[in-house]
Amino acid sequence: MHDFPIMLNVRGRRCVVVGGGRVASRRATSLIAAGANVTVVAPDLDASVRAIEVQCIARPYQRGDLKGAFLVVVATDDENVNDAAAQEAREEGALLNRSDDSTAGDVTVPAHARHGCLTLCVHTSGVSATAAAAIRRDLSRALDKDWVRLLDVVSPYRSRICDTIEDPSTRRQRLTDMVGKEAMRALKTGGEEALRAHCDQLCP
Repeated sequence: MHDFPIMLNVRGRRCVVVGGGRVASRRATSLIAAGANVTVVAPDLDASVRAIEVQCIARPYQRGDLKGAFLVVVATDDENVNDAAAQEAREEGALLNRSDDSTAGDVTVPAHARHGCLTLCVHTSGVSATAAAAIRRDLSRALDKDWVRLLDVVSPYRSRICDTIEDPSTRRQRLTDMVGKEAMRALKTGGEEALRAHCDQLCP
């Protein structure tokens, strides 16, 4: 079975992380960055968990903690707790991520790195998290940082083009040209002002 790679919108959604260690901290941090409302439930909370802006319930998981959750992350070292939390998540209709068994959940978390509005993700279909992390580091080092600058500059132009050009084929071509070779050439040779001028020409 092959995973279907998607980006999940959790902004404003209730997400519960069961576990208070380093894995739970990484999951909670990623969810916070994505705009989720995060609650962490664990009797022992790692300092890295306490350092982020989440609601902390400093006690063992108990039934009822997952009520109303959109996404549940199970990340403890106790298989019985993991099984119980996973079962409640199913009953609540919440999406599930299990750090101890990625194949048992609905959502897997790829190795990822954020560069401004650009996120690089690497997933090895469960073969090796270590390999995924190494490939992510290689990709981050090889990334042309001008892509980050380009995307930051052109971001407001996307909505202008979408709002003002009705013809689908024309709109699609303008959006392509907004990040195409000419756009990157303008940025590299003339800087951000040259890129903005290029984008202005694409907008009605």
